[in-house]
Amino acid sequence: MELKDALAARFDRLKSGDDGWQALADAGVLGLPFAEAHGGLGLPPRDGFAVLEVLGPRAIALPYLECVLLAGTLLDRAGGEAAGHWLPRVAAGEAKLALASIDDREPARAVIDATGWHLSGGKLLSIGAAEADAVIVTAMADDGNAAFLIERDALAMKAYPTIDGRRAADLLLDDVTLPADARLAIEPVDIADILDLGAAAIAAEAAAIMARLVTDTRDHTVQREQFGKAIASFQVVQHRLVDMHIEARRAAAAAALAADALDLDPAERAKAISAAKVTIADAGRFVGQNAVQLHGGMGMTEELPVSALFKRLTVIESEYGTRDAHLARYMALD
Repeated sequence: MELKDALAARFDRLKSGDDGWQALADAGVLGLPFAEAHGGLGLPPRDGFAVLEVLGPRAIALPYLECVLLAGTLLDRAGGEAAGHWLPRVAAGEAKLALASIDDREPARAVIDATGWHLSGGKLLSIGAAEADAVIVTAMADDGNAAFLIERDALAMKAYPTIDGRRAADLLLDDVTLPADARLAIEPVDIADILDLGAAAIAAEAAAIMARLVTDTRDHTVQREQFGKAIASFQVVQHRLVDMHIEARRAAAAAALAADALDLDPAERAKAISAAKVTIADAGRFVGQNAVQLHGGMGMTEELPVSALFKRLTVIESEYGTRDAHLARYMALD
């Protein structure tokens, strides 16, 4: 809570045009999950959820999750020269990493021969890749999912904005050749762990966004008048606000359970995270849509944060596994 409050105060003081990434570096959270030997604090990655709970409700689009909690944690787990080179720079705010884990139509492949590793295929929607200094790319090798750290200049990519104000890139890997020692020293299970970490992290972010939307919508209905009365005095609006509050609290409970489950065995962790993802998707759609509706036409304007927050919830619904994919995984594990 102290970290969250300190970050909230710092970002509330930021002026338009200020460097939010530098603010994170100054707060000392860019190295939060890295080992001390890599310039970090050695804290559990889930402690970084507090950063997302500050950025998300303020609609501040920074790739903290992708750079630090996912790519950074994966590289920290791999160790070696690459971790020693990149992670202290990330912690100091001097470099950024990204993770490319979403395959194109066919899974990306990695084949090794006497000349080194040869990658083929493509990756989609790599958040922050165009601004990163290096990208961790996953590809299927003969022994399972593998990961490779590749400097951005060696990658062909097409960058574009997302509807929630971030920057993503699609990567073409067909001409990528890497040295034989380029593969990171991690197992397929480590990559699966990181993707579950991502799902749990955005559940925490989404719950914080919903809490803000409930508060902002309640305040707006107190101020907005119809027929000479504040619309908050209408029973139907009061009932809708209560329903929004219940859904937001349900989402917060599911997100907390998912965060706690990160320390459990893989099956129990997967069940808790998939349950949270389904809950977040349903609750986020309900809270977001009702927030926009109760704001009226203003709900879709850029002047109010409700529009940006609704867009972020819409993207979160399909990030790190869709609602249906997580529901299917939960049912398979039950």
